[in-house]
Amino acid sequence: MTTTAMQPPAVGQVATPGRPSAGRMLLGQCRYANRGFWRTPVSAFFTLVFPLSFLVILSAIYGNEVIDPATGLRLAQYTTPTFAVFGATMACYVSLATALAFARANGVLKRLRGTPLPASLLVIGRILSSIWIAAIAVGVMVAAGVVLYDVQIIGAHVPPLLLTFLVGTGCFAALGFAVAAVARTPNAALAFSNTTLILLGFISGIFGIGELPSWMETLASVFPLKPFVDAFADGFNPYVDASTPDWAALAVMVAWGVVGVLVTWRALRWEPSAAGAAWRRRRYGSAEPGEPEPAVAATAAGQGVVREVGSPRVGTLVGSQTRYGVQQVLRDPMSAFFAVVFPVLLVSFFSAVNGPEATWAGLPLAQYLCASFAVYGVATTGFVNLPGSIAEHRAQRILKRLRGSPLPPWAYLIGRVLAALLLGLVTVVLVFAVGAVFFDVSLPPSAWVATVLTFVLTICCFAACGLALVAVVDGPQAVIAATLSVLLPLSFISGIFIAVEEMPTVLNAIGWAFPLRHAVSAAVTATSGGALDATFWGHLGVLVLWTVGTALVALRWFHWEPRARG
Repeated sequence: MTTTAMQPPAVGQVATPGRPSAGRMLLGQCRYANRGFWRTPVSAFFTLVFPLSFLVILSAIYGNEVIDPATGLRLAQYTTPTFAVFGATMACYVSLATALAFARANGVLKRLRGTPLPASLLVIGRILSSIWIAAIAVGVMVAAGVVLYDVQIIGAHVPPLLLTFLVGTGCFAALGFAVAAVARTPNAALAFSNTTLILLGFISGIFGIGELPSWMETLASVFPLKPFVDAFADGFNPYVDASTPDWAALAVMVAWGVVGVLVTWRALRWEPSAAGAAWRRRRYGSAEPGEPEPAVAATAAGQGVVREVGSPRVGTLVGSQTRYGVQQVLRDPMSAFFAVVFPVLLVSFFSAVNGPEATWAGLPLAQYLCASFAVYGVATTGFVNLPGSIAEHRAQRILKRLRGSPLPPWAYLIGRVLAALLLGLVTVVLVFAVGAVFFDVSLPPSAWVATVLTFVLTICCFAACGLALVAVVDGPQAVIAATLSVLLPLSFISGIFIAVEEMPTVLNAIGWAFPLRHAVSAAVTATSGGALDATFWGHLGVLVLWTVGTALVALRWFHWEPRARG
């Protein structure tokens, strides 16, 4: 799940007296776009840290066995290039699309029209910057593979490999521009780019899930990600003659790149759309920098706290905050997608691919998947979306202004937790409804009480963890990066994305030390009608301990104003 911070106007390239040279302006655009990327922790996390952590975790779980004793070839020879492609596409597709959409909504592109910078240099500069960042991501992954996992570089394959990299990154950069061109708001660009990349990643060989149906393989080959992954991975495969480029794969990527260029040329706008201007007013309080900020009462009214005559009742205040918290998530496509829609899609995808005969831990696989992905959805709501929205309100000083309203601080926090609870329960209902309708998942009435208790405790636990994290981490971007850095790795070792019978000892110990593994185990037991024995209650007890402990941290260190930067 990624967001992009508001970036300062890119005017540094026009400070030179007279008309700057084209080369100087192009260099300025590259430098500005590169600086904006590194100032956005979430983008850097998903481009550099997430693929690397994926490689490390999978290598720890499945090992890095020697496949060919004669050459010393190991398993990482095949996994490293696929994760490298994921990092490259994150840089050229998702990060580029969202950064450009944010720049347009914030009025940066409109102001650039009044500078000597030609539109062509803006486009080229952004693309070159994204390719440079993609090269760093690939370099980090390959270097880690060589140093840590004995990945071998095949000299004869390097020139075609470089050509594949340039064509693939160019293709996805063009598609990133196309997404930014047609997206009405930055949130729409975020949602579409992340959704398409992740969903294609499951059918294109990045997130290995076993053998796919033939129709799904054919569908994946139509899109550019699978050709990019296959051609790049062949460059690391000593058993494939990759000394010449895979012209068929390159042709698919070039064709999609041309589509991206045509869409960009036809649809790219320099001024914010009406929806983009409205998005900016909601997020920053004015249509463009420099406009007067709306009155405090207007902001507070959006929170539902100052429309009452006299002193509002406590129930009214908490209810207003709950309603506003739900609306905020539903108005943010990224938050709603990863917390509500994404778990439903994953249950449907994995259940359809593995078939009705698949089992896990003595249960039908679909039954297990519904429980585990429902836990992932509620954890995302409580641990990612909740602290992220609070950190954003604090950075905008909404929390500071609310201190002068009739709303007590505790009512604000309780309303936010109740909103997370409602959204989390909606996710659970949707996941099991899809499982029951399409995959014969059952939730017997005798299991309803234990199921509700488990998920309520799980949501409260992760909401408390989220409040504790936002208490000790300040900026919205840093909060989102921190939550994802914790949640995603834990998901892989807690039986959500990967289910293995024997987890390595160290990873097993780490998994049981945190609440996510206990939540998954309790949810599987409760939803399948398992025995509510001491083990089940022990899992719930761990959730309670984490809830109380992190709530105390939140009460001790939570702050309502941004910390001063020294």
